Amino acid sequence: MLGYNVFEITTWHESVDVNAFRVAVADVCARHDALRMVFDSIDIEPLIRFPDSIEPPVSFTDLTAEPASRRGLLRGSILGYERGRPFDLRAGPLWSVVLLREAPDRHTVAVTLFHLIADGWSTSVLLRDLKAAYRARTGTGPALPPLKLSYAAATAAPDLGPADRRRRDEFWRRTLSPLPTRWPFPRSVGLPDVTAEATLGLPIEAGLIGRLHAFARAHRITPFLLYLAAYRILLGARTGEPRLVLGTATAGRDEPGAEDLVGQFTNNVYIATSMGPDTTLLDGIGLVRGAMYDAVRHTASFTEIARAVNPTFDGQRPWPFLLLYHSWFQSAAPTTDPPPDRREHRSRARKPAGTVLDERATALWSKRGEPGLVVRHDRRGASMNYNPTIYPRMDMLATLEGYTAVLSALLADPDQRIGEVKLP
Repeated sequence: MLGYNVFEITTWHESVDVNAFRVAVADVCARHDALRMVFDSIDIEPLIRFPDSIEPPVSFTDLTAEPASRRGLLRGSILGYERGRPFDLRAGPLWSVVLLREAPDRHTVAVTLFHLIADGWSTSVLLRDLKAAYRARTGTGPALPPLKLSYAAATAAPDLGPADRRRRDEFWRRTLSPLPTRWPFPRSVGLPDVTAEATLGLPIEAGLIGRLHAFARAHRITPFLLYLAAYRILLGARTGEPRLVLGTATAGRDEPGAEDLVGQFTNNVYIATSMGPDTTLLDGIGLVRGAMYDAVRHTASFTEIARAVNPTFDGQRPWPFLLLYHSWFQSAAPTTDPPPDRREHRSRARKPAGTVLDERATALWSKRGEPGLVVRHDRRGASMNYNPTIYPRMDMLATLEGYTAVLSALLADPDQRIGEVKLP
């Protein structure tokens, strides 16, 4: 299956014993159950299992013998493949580690994990544990401490009684009904390449970041919520729609010790708010904060939420979670350096010749490729991920510039009304 992956790279500024590195990868594989996960069935109700052992997927390439002009090209080619590499869900392993020697004392380490077994947090856990395991294997550091929480305990579903379950389902039914039927971004006319992907990035000025974080502290909100609220305000200002639902994800690592595990723990939540042009920016933030708090209190799986809001869900499966929200917002660690100012990065795989999509299928693929805003976890930049054959680049650029305009407006006058914000 083509990779829907999480990916991260780091640099080790030291010489590396490749054999010890391979053994360290095996140590980390034995430590984390999720790294041994495979799928016996990938039907609507998948079946998973955890083999006792699995061959650690490590590849090593020595680039030092290559001419400098070719070294960068090979590095980019290898890492580009790893970022989107396919995995066999039934055979496994569903992750890989790449070690590139670029100089005797400089190595790039890249980890790729299929998103079904790992979330974005997991890549840093894997890289951290790999470094510690390597230190232990080479006698330059202590052994990894035991995990405080088992994977089974961390992934166990909450034990809700019937009354609590009914209250949770009613919350989502009330919050998400009616389901969205119109999307914030108009699509291009023509037959799309449904597999096309692009990312358009724009930096956020360092001085603005510091002031925004001070603003968040002064108003007792997290930077994440501030950046989420700014996107909600922007979409409302651009579309004129009073009610919008944003999809986002929480870490899902509430139990002590869960932060040290590799796994897919994120929970999608859906933030529904209503605000008009007369709503002040500060009141808009308050509405998003309240809606976020309520959504997190009623966290549930996609299946549980879908059944609550769509009575025919089981008869329509697979029924996509994309239909629950208008647009997606995410804060994530960058997998590479941020794209240069207004530079678009594309990845495209052509659909089979002769493929024809009817209007209904095109609409669903348009939703799948719909733009979503990603803010770097260090807040140094924002980007739009989207299908460039469906959504025009200039609309994406206008969205990013509008987003920074809203952030600036929050600092300039948080009591101004949404309808008064000047967008590019």
